[in-house]
Amino acid sequence: MLTAAEISSSLKRSLEEGRSLAIVSLLERDGKPGLPTARLLVEEGGRMIGGTLGDRALDEIAVRHAIGLFADEKEEISVAKCKELLARFVNDGEDAFDGDEISAYSDARLLFEVSRPPLELIVCGGGHVGQAVARAARFLGFNVTVIDDRADFASREKFPDHAIRLIADDFIEGLRSLKITPACHLVIVTRGHRHDEICLREVIDKPARYIGMIGSRRRATTIREHLRREGIGADLLRRVHAPIGLDIGAQTPEEIGLAILAEIVLSRRGGTGRPKSDEGPMARAR
Repeated sequence: MLTAAEISSSLKRSLEEGRSLAIVSLLERDGKPGLPTARLLVEEGGRMIGGTLGDRALDEIAVRHAIGLFADEKEEISVAKCKELLARFVNDGEDAFDGDEISAYSDARLLFEVSRPPLELIVCGGGHVGQAVARAARFLGFNVTVIDDRADFASREKFPDHAIRLIADDFIEGLRSLKITPACHLVIVTRGHRHDEICLREVIDKPARYIGMIGSRRRATTIREHLRREGIGADLLRRVHAPIGLDIGAQTPEEIGLAILAEIVLSRRGGTGRPKSDEGPMARAR
C-alpha cells in the first residue's frame, strides 16, 4: 500500500531528477471497483518504484503502457482498458502474455496520471544564434539557461527576458554548476570550435535528452575524431546532433534558431522531418 506521503515524495524526487513518473490506479476489475490502495508508481524507463495493482501481470501491463505514454508526451491523464492494451501488445508482436492472462485481465480498467518535469534548455554561447535559440525556446515553454564566458554576452542587454537564467562564467564551470537530467536539452553554439569542443567533451556522457553542436560537417568530423582518440565511445558520439538543426535552408540567426528548435521537437515527438504535403492530396497535382 502506497501512502500519500510516499507518492508525494516520489513525485518530488522524480521532478528533481528530471524524470517523468506515472501513478497507475486500478479503477475496475471483474465488474467491481478497484481497491483505493491498488496503485503502482512507474518511473521513466519502465522501473517500478513502489506499490502494486494486485499481481504481476497487471503490473506488467501497466508498465508497458506507461512506457508508451512517457515517449508520446501527449497525455497527462488517461484511462485504458486492459483488453485494448493486450490486443495492441499482440499486434506489436509481443508474446509476454498467454491466452489465460489475456482472458483474466481483459475487463480491467487502469487510470494513468503522468507527472512530467519542466523542459530545460541549456545554451552554451550568448551570440546571435544563442539569443535566437533562447527566444524560440521560451516561446515553446522551455526553462532556458544561457552560459557565456563573456559577461557582455550573458547580460540582460542581450537577453531582456528575466525568465532566462544567465551564467557569466567559464563554460566548464558553468556547466558543472547545473544538474543535467533527462529533461535537459543542450545546444552548443559558442564563438569558436575550441569552445564548442570543450563544452561537448564536458556534457557528452550526461543523461541529457538532446545534445546538439553548431558547425560544418568538416568541423564536426574533426571534433568527433579528437573525442574518439580520447576514448569516447561510438554510442556517445552518435547521440550528438552535429551539424545541428533541420535542413530548412536557414541563413539568419532567427532561422537557424528555428531549425534547431525544430530538430529538438522532432527528437521529442518523433516524425520524419519531411513536408507533410509530400504525401498530401495536392501532391498528385504537382
